[in-house]
Amino acid sequence: MSDRPSQPMPLILADASNDRSSLPKIHERNVNVKVIDEGKTYLRVHASLLDVEHSFQAEMVVDIQSGRIEEVAAAMAQGPYKKYCPYALDNVQKLKGDVIGPGISRRIIEKVGRNTGCFHLVEIFQAAVSFAATILIGKRARWEGLDDVAMSEEEHRERWMPYLKNTCQVFRVDSLAGEKK
Repeated sequence: MSDRPSQPMPLILADASNDRSSLPKIHERNVNVKVIDEGKTYLRVHASLLDVEHSFQAEMVVDIQSGRIEEVAAAMAQGPYKKYCPYALDNVQKLKGDVIGPGISRRIIEKVGRNTGCFHLVEIFQAAVSFAATILIGKRARWEGLDDVAMSEEEHRERWMPYLKNTCQVFRVDSLAGEKK
């Protein structure tokens, strides 16, 4: 038997009677990443994680050419275990010198997580390096003139393929340009 409703579900916040006593408890976590390009040889990456029990901030300085994490820091303004959680911050410096590239998500887990770290620090740093990687790809590609002229989708796809190969269905190696209409 399915747990799905037979009728369309009403929106949670659209109760016509305005009775909030039956509303479900809503849990929300916000992870935000901001990459700051000051026009120098590096990017500054700021990330934050905020929910009912956590308020974390992280910062990295990343060399654009190599993707190397030159500086790294993190702080916990709030965590569920004030005595224990801050110890996980000691692991953050292990990311210094690492390179944003293949295998970085796994290395973040190994260096910042597991039984001496913090799952939420892993979450914030994985989000930070994921977004930073996107910006790094764009910066490097522009240095090579990939955005010099207006071009068709097919030309754009072909020029960016070496950088974005197999990152999504558009850049799937076995797909043909114009395959979908």
